Amino acid sequence: MLDIIQRLESVDPRRGLYLYEDFVGPPEFVPYREFASRVAGAAEHFRARGVAQGTRVVLPFETSSSVIFAFLGLMELGAVPLSVKPYILSTPKGPYRDFLARIRERYGASLVLDAPSLSGLELPLERLPLPPAGAKVAGAKLREVAPGELAFVQFSSGSTSFPKGVPITQENLAANLRMITRHDGRTTGDRVTSWLPLYHDMGLIGGLLTCIAVGNDLLLSQPASFLMDPMGWLELISSERVMGSVIPNFAIDYALKTLKSADADDLKRLDLSRVRSIYLGSEPINIPNLEQFLDILAPCGLRRDVFMPCYGMAETVLMVASVPPGQTVRVITAPNGQPAISVGRPLTEFEVRLRTEDGRLCGEGELGEIELRGGSLAPSYYQDDRPLRGDEGFYATGDLGFQKAGELFITGRINDRIKVNGQSFFSADFEQAVERLAFIRPGRTAVIQVKGRLVVLAEVNHPSALERLEDSRKQVCQSVLETVGVTLPPQDVLFIRYGQLQKTSSGKLQRRSITEAYEQGRIRTVTPMELRADLLQMRAQRIVLGSVMVARQRGRRWMASGKAALSAGLQRLRPGGQRQDGP
Repeated sequence: MLDIIQRLESVDPRRGLYLYEDFVGPPEFVPYREFASRVAGAAEHFRARGVAQGTRVVLPFETSSSVIFAFLGLMELGAVPLSVKPYILSTPKGPYRDFLARIRERYGASLVLDAPSLSGLELPLERLPLPPAGAKVAGAKLREVAPGELAFVQFSSGSTSFPKGVPITQENLAANLRMITRHDGRTTGDRVTSWLPLYHDMGLIGGLLTCIAVGNDLLLSQPASFLMDPMGWLELISSERVMGSVIPNFAIDYALKTLKSADADDLKRLDLSRVRSIYLGSEPINIPNLEQFLDILAPCGLRRDVFMPCYGMAETVLMVASVPPGQTVRVITAPNGQPAISVGRPLTEFEVRLRTEDGRLCGEGELGEIELRGGSLAPSYYQDDRPLRGDEGFYATGDLGFQKAGELFITGRINDRIKVNGQSFFSADFEQAVERLAFIRPGRTAVIQVKGRLVVLAEVNHPSALERLEDSRKQVCQSVLETVGVTLPPQDVLFIRYGQLQKTSSGKLQRRSITEAYEQGRIRTVTPMELRADLLQMRAQRIVLGSVMVARQRGRRWMASGKAALSAGLQRLRPGGQRQDGP
């Protein structure tokens, strides 16, 4: 990575990192030409504080230039950044402190980067100050690294256990970056946007480091900016002539709510014709929602072949397979009778095979667990005795799928498999069926199996769904029957208080924890009065977090419409629309 940053000194001075607090205001621009000097400046700051090669530093990876250069500066020293989720305001402090304490104990880290989110938080580690703003070493020559040297540690999603540290070597990092950028064919003249958090592999590798590797512009926004303003993300793509992005499926589901109620004039202003490739991954893809998204934005120039469903994981740095640019999404029927979407052919560097539940290797179109070998697969977990690879060098991913004509199809996780009358389904099959209903909150449903019973735990978005409780339950059961073909008793559909469905740092449901909470009687159903209180609290938080963003967005749109009206008026005043100089 450091040799790539060194070479950036010769790129076009207009190329670089554009950091947005939201999708509206002017960004902070850091030209790639300055990266080497900024990295060296951060390294000198840390060296003066005793950080040396091999020092383990817990790094809450916030989206800011100071934290990005701190991360790269630690890499320049040969220290080991442990990339973790930053503390998020309004969330409990105790569990976050406990998480940091477990990281300290498990990996022997004594320092934590003093990122702004940690202000006022009691910590179980010594704070390491951030480098001063704009710290540089002019004319810096970054060191050469050995291929097997540890670059940083990223963590698995932790959907079934405490997140496992994955050691990312310089060699594996460079290899996976080459795979990704070769696959999408981007050039230095392209522009990419991302709002994904940098503590997650999709955000760090797929969003940030691929752009640095090629030297193409990256328009990087805060994760909360998308949550507050999904339309603003599309407006940024339109106004800044963006070629591509990398997003989880959640983004499609979430943005669709806004698009369905968007003003026609707002949609008319969007020009998405330059978009060529959007990596789409992280979760089971909701196929009907993806189709609706494409239908709504087709008049804005968004082509149906821009989405590239992909598959990857922290253990391989990131990407293992992806649909290539310019290929429409392929959907076929899976062995369990449910629709499945192709994630393309595995990259040539990886060897992929599938194994059935009874241990036999799968044939064409047969469902089994995905096993990987080669490519940028990590040699082991970080300071962990648990083996990553089996006797033949294959890593059993825990993901289930099948292959057809060389393409890979992902159907779900082993731990998410649900068996009904001898037939295999996946939790996501049921959850997507439930979330088709307008009164269910998108992304806030968990379907679990307890002693053979299927139980639906869902959050609703309006008290009226609770006031006609039996009818709402029957609608859920009907949607599941029509979509999945399984009958549910209405009494096993529970509408619950907000905030009880635990998720990983990457947004995946922690199904084991949710199931345990249900079995122990800790999942609370919600009354209309409690739901009104939850909605008021959530609305207040959104007002506090989003008032400035919304005001600035409205201001920009008002200015845009005002300028357009003024321009049209001036054109009408000028004979023939010709330019006139002078008074």
